[in-house]
Formats: sequence, structure tokens, C-alpha cells
Amino acid sequence: MSTDEYRRGKKVERERQQKRRRASGRYRGVLPVIYAIGFVLFTVVSLFIGPEPAFAVYLVTHLFYAGLIRGDINSLRQQGIDWGFSRHLWFGAAFALPFVAPAYYLYSGRVIRRENESRELVE
Repeated sequence: MSTDEYRRGKKVERERQQKRRRASGRYRGVLPVIYAIGFVLFTVVSLFIGPEPAFAVYLVTHLFYAGLIRGDINSLRQQGIDWGFSRHLWFGAAFALPFVAPAYYLYSGRVIRRENESRELVE
């Protein structure tokens, strides 16, 4: 018998049910759409209006990306996926670096796939 069979309570039942569910990112699917919209806005503003407003678009979209990445990582952590210290790096890098959102999208897909395989829930 494992030690989990002796534990009781609501927290233990939640942990058992969590291990049976598929992990999925809450905002992961929206991230490429928002990234594409931000890229188009940045390009149009920089071509037709100028560099200062384009920089403002860059800042606002990256604040939005950082918020989406933070929310997504928090939702994945609530589902039992451990991110460790790298969650701070993803969040911080989303503020300044232009290709963090697509890199996070690809990386989080690998993490979710690996977690679902370990839970034996891949179709």
C-alpha cells in the first residue's frame, strides 16, 4: 500500500482528481492571436505614424503578454505543474524581449504534453 491510501480529507481527494485531469493552459490558446494583433499594430503604427507611438504600442503589448504568461503559469501551477524559478524568468522576459510570447507558447506546449503523458492522459 502506498502512503496516499492512508491519507484522508478534501485536499487529498483534490490531489487525486487533479492527477486524473488533463492539464491545459488557460490563456495559452489566446497568446498567438494577441501576438499577431500586436505585431500588426506595431508594424502599422511604426510605418504610418512614427517611432514614438510604435514604442508605446510595444510597451503596452508586452505588458499584456507578461500578464497573459503570468496568468497561464499560475493556472498551470494550480493544476499541479511545477515551474520552479523559471516562471519568474518567463514573466520578466516578456516585458522586454520581442519573441518571448511565441517561445513561451512552444515551451508550455511541451511542458503540458509531458505532464499529460506522465498522467497517462494523451489520446
